[in-house]
Amino acid sequence: MPWVITAIVSWVIFYFLVDVSQLKRTIFGGIFTLTLGSLVDWGGQHLNLYKFYDVIIPWAGCSIFYKFGPVFIMGILFTQYLPRKKSLQIINIFVVSLLYLALEILILQTHAAEYRNWHYLASFTVDIGAFTALTWFAETFRLAPYYKGHLF
Repeated sequence: MPWVITAIVSWVIFYFLVDVSQLKRTIFGGIFTLTLGSLVDWGGQHLNLYKFYDVIIPWAGCSIFYKFGPVFIMGILFTQYLPRKKSLQIINIFVVSLLYLALEILILQTHAAEYRNWHYLASFTVDIGAFTALTWFAETFRLAPYYKGHLF
């Protein structure tokens, strides 16, 4: 059930924060994040680093509600609100990584996931790497709103 709740909460937040006029560009941030998150979680489970439970509908070993909830939504909103200045991008990566880690800790507390050979600091490091990669992707392919009118 935690997977469904995270999906519903994510979509409600999305509804209030999304700029629909930017969605044709920022959706690629969600697709990138969905792909990267799926690969990381699939690999993490095959390496016995962590385990997901009660996935309902599986997607790369995790719940489809989680992947198309917070992971997909966070990718879109992160891309939509990406700051132009590099110094602000670094702060943004750090803050969003902490927020994502907080979500992960909540999921661990519900026992929908379990760390086996993993640690919070490892997750935080991977999160920083993932959001850094998403920032690079959004900048490289001009997905951020400040590139308006210059898609690709």
